[in-house]
Amino acid sequence: MKKLGILLISSIALTLIVSSCNKEPAGIVNDDVEVQNLVMDENDEYLFDWGIDDQDEKNMFDGYSSFSPSISFPKILDPIDNVVRFGRKINNRFHRQIIMIRRTPDTALVSVTRELRGNFLIFEKLNLDPANPDTFALHRKPLRHIVHRKALFMRRDSDGSDDFGRNRWRLQAVTLGMGESNPYATIRIHEIEIIDSQGNSIVFNDPLNTFLNIPEDIPSFNTGEEIQIKVHLQNQTANPVFDPSGNGATETVLLHYGVNRFHRARKQFTFSGTDPNTGYNVYEGNWIIGSQVHRVRHAIVDAIDNGTIYDSDEITYPYNSTAWGAPYRVIQ
Repeated sequence: MKKLGILLISSIALTLIVSSCNKEPAGIVNDDVEVQNLVMDENDEYLFDWGIDDQDEKNMFDGYSSFSPSISFPKILDPIDNVVRFGRKINNRFHRQIIMIRRTPDTALVSVTRELRGNFLIFEKLNLDPANPDTFALHRKPLRHIVHRKALFMRRDSDGSDDFGRNRWRLQAVTLGMGESNPYATIRIHEIEIIDSQGNSIVFNDPLNTFLNIPEDIPSFNTGEEIQIKVHLQNQTANPVFDPSGNGATETVLLHYGVNRFHRARKQFTFSGTDPNTGYNVYEGNWIIGSQVHRVRHAIVDAIDNGTIYDSDEITYPYNSTAWGAPYRVIQ
């Protein structure tokens, strides 16, 4: 993995960037419109923000996840006894909402928010007799998921030249994306560590204030490289539901990887226990970088409360999830 120079912008440093000039320059309205159009561009892979969407029920049932009818969970919970697949189907991706802060002619800091609505789907296997055809029940829970990200734009002609025509602005840096269920979210991710095959690591613990300069700070991996991830999180749910395997986990953590507008895959993390120093739950997982077109992809750590998965009562156990995501590139 390429050594990263992460630009951590504190609130003080951020103020210095966006408030060095109090007088708005001429043409700021037109510039703001251009930046807004760039933020709204659905084709910009760095701003991709709906990677948790499984898109179609068939992807959840016979698609890519580690859950399948042949790997069913022990029958210990009621009313959903044998969960064999679950996922999200987003029906509405609302337009991005933006807040722009621009106090200099050459920089624009944009806070981006997008609301996702749809259903969390749970497939329950009803017939456990292998001699008979499988029978499934489908449970649906309404979901509302809000995704946040910040982006820094800079003028291309800040050196005084004017050779770029209308395309005077470019995306300079982005933060990680952070999404959570709304209005109910009890899971807080405290830290994510990414370790490449050479043992180099990078730690994220403040997603919306960790800026990745483009392209130099975007994590870069080689085809075939094995990447390890460690996640530290805390779940303050008032109604904990323990994993049917008996490992003591109160949430299920997934990695969505290789994600962009056209491709997605996922796998489950392993619960490693509770950190005795912090009390946080620790999850570990890995994935092997596949042969991919050299374009931007996203890796998303997705923590889902077990009550969301294993109980159909949407009042006591509503949709409850927190996710962090970061862009990455496959370089060879």
